[in-house]
Amino acid sequence: MNKKLPKKRMFLMLLGPLGYILNVISRNNKALTEELYSTGIYRGISWFLGNLFGWFPFSVAEIFFPILVLAALVAIIVWAVRLINIRQDRWYRFRNGIINVLLVANLLYFSFIFLWGLNYNRQTFACIISLEVRPSTLDELVEMTEDLIEHTNILRYKVEEDEEGVMVPFGGAESAFARSKEGYIAVSEYIPFFDHIYGRAKPLLFSPVIAYTNIWGIYCPFTAEPNVNIMIPTPMLINTMMHEYAHQLGFAREDEANYISFLTCSSHPDVDFQYSGYLSALNYSLNAVYRQDRDVYRQLYSKLSEGVKRDLKENSKYHQKYDGPVRETFSKTNDAYLKANNQQDGEKSYGRMVDLLLAQYREKTKEHQ
Repeated sequence: MNKKLPKKRMFLMLLGPLGYILNVISRNNKALTEELYSTGIYRGISWFLGNLFGWFPFSVAEIFFPILVLAALVAIIVWAVRLINIRQDRWYRFRNGIINVLLVANLLYFSFIFLWGLNYNRQTFACIISLEVRPSTLDELVEMTEDLIEHTNILRYKVEEDEEGVMVPFGGAESAFARSKEGYIAVSEYIPFFDHIYGRAKPLLFSPVIAYTNIWGIYCPFTAEPNVNIMIPTPMLINTMMHEYAHQLGFAREDEANYISFLTCSSHPDVDFQYSGYLSALNYSLNAVYRQDRDVYRQLYSKLSEGVKRDLKENSKYHQKYDGPVRETFSKTNDAYLKANNQQDGEKSYGRMVDLLLAQYREKTKEHQ
């Protein structure tokens, strides 16, 4: 029997190609994307979704999406069993099932692109705040790293520790989540749109499981929720939640979210936020030095205070503890996702925040000359 599929469903199949076309046009018109989407349409989207889901004390995405995936798997199993058992209209039912799967995929892809994905194509953050990013020398990198070491060492003496001598946020993780917006409010005094964040960062309930995936934080475009894996080392917990807020603000690229995390942490009125931001920046900077000259890296590392060394070692211990095939699989998946969204160096893009740090350091140096 040759049954025709409803025209409305066939029309919805065009959403996938439409989303792809929008993405291509946006990628080739960054200024237009910035003006019409990132600072226009997207701000309305983030305001609506952020206020709609932000008042929930838990991550709606973390609860909702696993249920959807489970329901989809059950539906596929039921469809397959029925397909095997029926004798009539088997081809129609098979075709109908495949089209349903493609329809859902098209809807999800278009929704992702429209609700957030076009932010990958906006103007760079450096361009927006008039920061000159250019290639650097090892000497410049070392000079900046020494400056970061000095600030990080000083701040480390002002924070609290746990029984193992590792930095912890004032009042614990819950207090840090409650105070996180203050860093963005502080930065909004000179970058006005930084106060356009809604709801609050949320701890992931399934963090003990998620820890094995190498995921530190997840921003869900469908609910505008910044989510954080609370199993990560406590010194890095704060800068991670600030990183996820940057995604809600509309900055999709990882290097920019890392830099914005440093910017908002270092501007925060509380010392624990300042320290976490500087520690993360220092970690990326030291890694950049290590890749160029290991002897220089060892010299710089020797200048760290014992407290900073303990915090960085805690970070290394975490990676060793949760290293394995699951982590490797998710890492490769994330790498492919980033490359598919116009970040050609994949997970290496996280480290490109050093270029932004260097640009800021040069500006600061000029001001003091």
